[in-house]
Amino acid sequence: MTRGARPRFPSVRAAAAVLIAAALMGAGMAPAVAASTIARTSAFGIQMLDADGGTLQAPAPLSEWSSGDTVENSLASTSDVLTLNTTQTQGLTSRAASDGAQATIASGTFQLRDRVPVAFTGLRATCATDGSTSIAFDTLTVDGKDVLDPGKLAAGYTVSLPTSPTWGSTRLIIGERVVDRGRVQVTALRIEGEAGWSEIWRVRLGVAACTPTTVIAPSLVSGVTVTAPGGGVLIPGAPHVDAEGAVQAQNVRSVGSASSATDVAVAHAADGSSSVSIGTFRQVPDTSSVGEYMWSALRVYGLTLDVAANGTSRVAFRDTGSAVFVNGVWINTGTDLYTGLDPNGAERVRVHFNERVTQADGSVLITALRYEDLTGTYPAVSLGTVRWSPGTTPEPTPQPTPSPSATLPPRYAFAVDAVGPSAIAPAFVADRGATGGTVSSEARVAGAVVTDGYAGQVAVAGIETSSSATRSSVALDTVTLYPGTALAVSLTDVRLTVTPDGATVTTGGGTVAGQTIAAGAIAPDTRITVPGRSAVFTLNAQATTGDAQTVVALDLDDRRGLGAHVRVGVVTADAPAPAPQPTPEPTRSPEPRPTGDSGASGLVPGPIGKDDARPAAAAAAARLAATGGDTSAAAALAVAGCLIVVAGGLATVVARRRRRREV
Repeated sequence: MTRGARPRFPSVRAAAAVLIAAALMGAGMAPAVAASTIARTSAFGIQMLDADGGTLQAPAPLSEWSSGDTVENSLASTSDVLTLNTTQTQGLTSRAASDGAQATIASGTFQLRDRVPVAFTGLRATCATDGSTSIAFDTLTVDGKDVLDPGKLAAGYTVSLPTSPTWGSTRLIIGERVVDRGRVQVTALRIEGEAGWSEIWRVRLGVAACTPTTVIAPSLVSGVTVTAPGGGVLIPGAPHVDAEGAVQAQNVRSVGSASSATDVAVAHAADGSSSVSIGTFRQVPDTSSVGEYMWSALRVYGLTLDVAANGTSRVAFRDTGSAVFVNGVWINTGTDLYTGLDPNGAERVRVHFNERVTQADGSVLITALRYEDLTGTYPAVSLGTVRWSPGTTPEPTPQPTPSPSATLPPRYAFAVDAVGPSAIAPAFVADRGATGGTVSSEARVAGAVVTDGYAGQVAVAGIETSSSATRSSVALDTVTLYPGTALAVSLTDVRLTVTPDGATVTTGGGTVAGQTIAAGAIAPDTRITVPGRSAVFTLNAQATTGDAQTVVALDLDDRRGLGAHVRVGVVTADAPAPAPQPTPEPTRSPEPRPTGDSGASGLVPGPIGKDDARPAAAAAAARLAATGGDTSAAAALAVAGCLIVVAGGLATVVARRRRRREV
């Protein structure tokens, strides 16, 4: 029999089977076990469903606990439920109590029709009211081959069986974990056929579920928290750990809500560091075909949070270009706050990245991503949360004050450089042992000001640079970039200092791309982005490659947009690129120089540097080029005209001689 000749079910039944399968698979849980209230802890050994989701074997032996004494049940064995299908188990037990639940099966053999056999011994699934789970097997084989991977049991894994030409594909899901409204459910082994085709669609073996006890303080590390607009907790920080260890869940969701996550892992190490990773998170309230593209949808992909023992934190995404979709657009994740507006310009949503909030006890709550719906319509979301306390890590050993002999590797310090539409060669360069460096005469006359000429997009004033064996610095009184635009920068008293102890950047305050910068020290690698633009500002940008370090007080990178990259206040181990040299011009007769005031109309735009004095001929050529003229083309036309005249004269002489001969 070929795959195309599969047994046919009545069309209505098949359609219903597909819908039921989709619903059950979407929920990741078995059909309700006819209970009006959910037990706090429960466990069972086996459950089987047929092709259309009907019950072949109800959960057995089932133990449920909500209060009172521990509940325990057992079942000697189960036998085949359909011909040509093997579904045999021996020694099944279940236990549910105040501290957790457990299910065990001594041994089992399953072979669905036209598929290879699956066998196991010593199956155990356990959950506890602190949210922890564990899974174990003594043996697990497929067609006699060992498929047990103890190292993957904590995270869970999948094994695919050979495809049946009649009944389709079959999978083993080993170590499945699901979190539903805080209730943790673990399944040791799930055998999954194709819904609507396989006579036995689903077999669940070793299932335990626990509702964690109420946690008063935030968990030490947690994955997903979702809170309804009314304050009700839909997902209470799941999965989570409150001590050294790691927990993973393939699915985290809240039944009845639009919030769900997959592949969530949290961990806390002995050294005090913590980490969270989330494969996907989706909150799509609109159920239409375009719901996931509506402003109300929140979709997050490939999120990781790493918190070091000293409390420093880092948020990253697998693909920054398509990491977070909110307010109907993919947003820039390189900032600490995104604010989404409605069509009328009113704030509608906010997304905080790498948020740090100090708690009353002195601890710091670090959240990788926090979503707020400012309309009060949809749930709030926190993804990746770590509660860090200064006292949780050993006090660092006091370091001695660096001796006067401590020195820096060779460093260059300069005020500004830029590439793109407003090009500026490194200005006010200070090499080790020199102060002020080499400065163009034009800049000296202008009173220590560097600009991009009459373009008026970049201006730095009040400049002092120095570099020595123990200290390199840049001091700038004012910094102005792109005034009147979304990228506008206005800062005062920018100071960059690099010593053997480290680098510091301070400012007198101002604004960057509309965001206020308070006076004082700037944290390393402070990033600011502009909604809808590719530009990224980084204050106190620090990069180290081997022994070479570069520190930039203000770095504007918009190479994907304006094609510009501007650095203001730079100390680097890399020698600055030399200023562009003018192309040598052939010797020409002197040109008359303008008299009187040679104001801005006489300026020629271009890089400002130490060799910015342009020959008059070059300047004239530049002005001519600006009008669309081409000096080389003009010369060529003149030569061509002369050749035409000469050729015409020769032709006339030849013609006259011919006429004379004919006469």
